[in-house]
Amino acid sequence: MAVGFPPPILGKKPLRLSVLAETNDWLALDKPIGFGTRAHPWDNEPNIDEALNIQLEAGKPELVRRGATVFGSMYYLDPSVSGVAVFAKSRDALAKLRNCFGSGESSFRFKFISASQPVDQEPYLECAAPLLPHNVKPKMIPSTAKGKKALTKFQRIAESPKGWVLWEAQATFFRHHQIRAHASVLGIPILGDALYNGPEAPTQRELYPNKQRYGLNLPAYQGLALHLNDVELNSDCAEVTIMSEPHKHLRLLLRRMELAG
Repeated sequence: MAVGFPPPILGKKPLRLSVLAETNDWLALDKPIGFGTRAHPWDNEPNIDEALNIQLEAGKPELVRRGATVFGSMYYLDPSVSGVAVFAKSRDALAKLRNCFGSGESSFRFKFISASQPVDQEPYLECAAPLLPHNVKPKMIPSTAKGKKALTKFQRIAESPKGWVLWEAQATFFRHHQIRAHASVLGIPILGDALYNGPEAPTQRELYPNKQRYGLNLPAYQGLALHLNDVELNSDCAEVTIMSEPHKHLRLLLRRMELAG
């Protein structure tokens, strides 16, 4: 089951997003890289909130029959992050979902790749650095004086002999760029995250040193290696866990890095 978006709503090509879960109050979609869940001053890309509402107002049957009166995202994911995206189907449901998110009643687990660290690094890390938007750049910075509270817990999931590590980042609430900023603070910036000093993706040759073929000097991955893997909704929102598998390019990278389970 999926929801379709004809061009030019989310780009020049038709796009269908898989429905991960659904109730009378909300719809969970598998968000790809390239679109935010809603508009943000730092983004220039289309957002899914607007795309859903454009089609709802136009009377698209696959949205109308879901009983929605308006769509609104529970939380913000920026265009560089893939994974679970939850959208309310009414204003009342949106208020409930955002209250559930803001009060920390739910749980969010991200997966990301970083470069290997010293062998004595702890497998469990925690960052509670308060975060504040940079006054010029589109990024968050730690600030004990003016920053807002933020807490992320990290667990090392797997390590590759090729020099890369798979991490899980868990939060009950997250601010804009929180996972990216906190990973950088702890010295484990995310692969492809130039904004927070993350490492560049390795080339195909670095992952397959013994192979000889065209394209081995090209990067093995484009973009940010960060994915919202699962969302656990609790309390009045629902009692459910919504899961999203990493997209095919990230799955391929994990296999090439020998990080896939």
